[in-house]
Amino acid sequence: MNISQAHLAAILAFSLWGLFPIYWKMFQEVNSWDLFAHRLMFSFITLFLIAFFRKNLRSMRKIWDDPKSRIMLVISGILISTNWLLYIYAVNSGQILEASMGYFLNPLINVFMGWLILKEKIRKGQWPAIILALVAIILIAVGNFTHFPWLALTLSITFALYGLIRKMANVHALEGLTFETFLLIIPLMVIWCYQPTTPLTILGVVPGWKLWLLSLSGLVTCIPLILFAYSAKRLPLQTLGFIQYLSPSLKFICGWLIFHETLTQQRLISFSLIWIALLWYTIESFMNARTNRSRPQVLSE
Repeated sequence: MNISQAHLAAILAFSLWGLFPIYWKMFQEVNSWDLFAHRLMFSFITLFLIAFFRKNLRSMRKIWDDPKSRIMLVISGILISTNWLLYIYAVNSGQILEASMGYFLNPLINVFMGWLILKEKIRKGQWPAIILALVAIILIAVGNFTHFPWLALTLSITFALYGLIRKMANVHALEGLTFETFLLIIPLMVIWCYQPTTPLTILGVVPGWKLWLLSLSGLVTCIPLILFAYSAKRLPLQTLGFIQYLSPSLKFICGWLIFHETLTQQRLISFSLIWIALLWYTIESFMNARTNRSRPQVLSE
């Protein structure tokens, strides 16, 4: 495949992630926990079948035999499952706009996490973007003491930490996610036994066509990931970083224009500050990359 198809794969992946609220909103009669549990269950089944037909099950054994990778994927599995649960809760509780804010903040949170945890340097040109995002969060918190944007921050932080740990684990995307869901599926079933509902409760709640749609949640989860993994290997990080804004932008449109969530003046100002921060961050990243490319390379033995 050529580079244009890599661009198309990235655009399609982030577009699907951005349109997820429309899919999950169809199951409003199901509570967030059950919806999350079904997503995890169908994702595990789908990923296991993909691994089986690709003859990648031996990779699961290799990951299990490596204590470092195993521990890291236990942590990353908890993080991504928390992110999935909170995201479904955000959609079902009419907080898609706040969820989109979390994913708008994600690139800036990634930079801050790298500085805080990996001791990576933050360039002087990046600090204004981070400060603007911080001001936006404070504006929401101070303007409305009853609604601190915990959902946006938790979604952003869990996803940022997930990406950080997966980067350190050095495990392929599909194999890693298969292993994560494998580790979580048994505890999930145990916890489900102590819930007021069971996996079969949904049979009496939603019509048959919705059950069929819900059974596709594993594919809905995996397809964007496969497209992203393909594009990530073939596109520059700067290009991929720019395309990723498509996902929270579509989430924002879904929340505001499709599901008619309230966009108060205060929230609009906060979003505007975040958009300015992202624009600053994107321009600074492109300029820094261009400067580095123009510098003469020093050869060393």
